[in-house]
Amino acid sequence: MKFIFGLMLCYTLMACQSTVVKAENTVSAAESLGFSSERLDRIATVMQTYIDRGKLAGTLTLVAKDGKIAYLNAQGMQDKAAGIPMSEDTIFRIYSMSKPVTAVAAMTLWEQGKFHMFDPISKYLPEFTNMKVYVSGSGDDMVLEDAKSPIRIIDLFMHTSGLSYGFTGSEVDKMYQQMQAKPDELNRSNILSKIAAIPLVHQPGSAWNYGVSTDIIGFLIEKLSGQKLGDYMQQTIFSPLGMKDTGFYVTPDKVARLTQIYTADRKTGKTIVMQNEPLGDYKSDPEIHNAGGGLVSTMQDYFTFAQMMLNGGEINGVRILGRKTVEYMTSNHMPQNLIPFNSSSQGEGFGLAMSVTVDPGMSGFMSSKGNFGWGGMASTYFRVDPEEKIVLISMAQFVPIGFHRYHDDFRNLVYQALVD
Repeated sequence: MKFIFGLMLCYTLMACQSTVVKAENTVSAAESLGFSSERLDRIATVMQTYIDRGKLAGTLTLVAKDGKIAYLNAQGMQDKAAGIPMSEDTIFRIYSMSKPVTAVAAMTLWEQGKFHMFDPISKYLPEFTNMKVYVSGSGDDMVLEDAKSPIRIIDLFMHTSGLSYGFTGSEVDKMYQQMQAKPDELNRSNILSKIAAIPLVHQPGSAWNYGVSTDIIGFLIEKLSGQKLGDYMQQTIFSPLGMKDTGFYVTPDKVARLTQIYTADRKTGKTIVMQNEPLGDYKSDPEIHNAGGGLVSTMQDYFTFAQMMLNGGEINGVRILGRKTVEYMTSNHMPQNLIPFNSSSQGEGFGLAMSVTVDPGMSGFMSSKGNFGWGGMASTYFRVDPEEKIVLISMAQFVPIGFHRYHDDFRNLVYQALVD
């Protein structure tokens, strides 16, 4: 079995029986929502530049305001070699954009009193009792100390748990890499104990470190619901919202809509097809549903999810969360001394499984205070702006996100088009 926690980076458009209205891509439609259609067209120009230069195979971009789509454009190819163009119903590996979905699933249980934010995770998953924290050294000379406090559930939401991913050359991350190198030895019965045996990179609650925290929330959901994660999400989120193409794998009748995934050749820097893509081929139901990065989705499905969040937990008469729950999720929970949560996210605090803009002037992007969202390893990206009532989503399939910073351009291109 492939190791499900490997390689995740942080950093309708059909109606789905929906009352979210898709505005026609005309001058009057865009301008009725407060945009300049001429300025919105700059999005297509910039995205096409990335495609023409061979950096991205294709893009799908969406801008919505007040629940209506002001701009939607598929450009380039879903699969270059096969000659399949990008389309509005293309299916994408959204990787870490799974995290907000997992957070919503967990919060449906929180609303029922199934857990409290400051509960130690060991109360529900005893493997995480008596954790050790890395101090210095390596191998047999590694120095560890006892965790001064338990990992709280809110630490998992905020990535302040001390858990890691294995992305760096640190001594702790080398241990994650060693675990990942033996995927056949990992399964549902031992994965938590193997992760818990690796020391934390810092004392719980003392710093921000991107890691398998959201994945552990997935196991918490399964423990409290008595269901496999995907089944619980299907019951509480996907079916109620009509998110018919979102899940942990692609069924055979939909495989033709799944994008090819690309990366950069290490020697030439040119865009090539990615071999051995993270988390497998997504064509069969995995043994473990990866809560932190295992979902696939479409633009329509994720737009429905994001608009639900913007609406305060409800869309089309279907309520997933209470309004105050969404406010809690999308508020900054990061203490002042940990803002920004990392050096590349100036002006950003952190809510539950998403970053939250606390100082637009420091962010380097046009934005609003309270703007929230996240991205996925294969260059998927979304933000929700409650002040402007905007949802913006960009989808591509290039690993890693940030190698070509098209989503930064996209974000500014959206805001520069506002003229109301």
